[in-house]
Amino acid sequence: MLDGPREYAWFAVALLLVLGGTIAAGLLPGTWPSQALAGGIIVAGFAVAWLALGVEFRDVE
Repeated sequence: MLDGPREYAWFAVALLLVLGGTIAAGLLPGTWPSQALAGGIIVAGFAVAWLALGVEFRDVE
C-alpha cells in the first residue's frame, strides 16, 4: 500500500485535488465549462490516488 514518504505525498496531492474540485464545484458558477473543470480536477485526484496505491491493488486476478 503506502510504503514511503513519496507515496504519502502523492496520496496527499490526490486528496487535495478531490477536495479542491469538490469545493470548486460548489463555488464556481453553474456554467458547463466551470463544472467540467471542477469535474476534471476531481477525476484527476482519483487518478492520482489510484496510481499512489500501487501495483498490488491494480493487478486484480
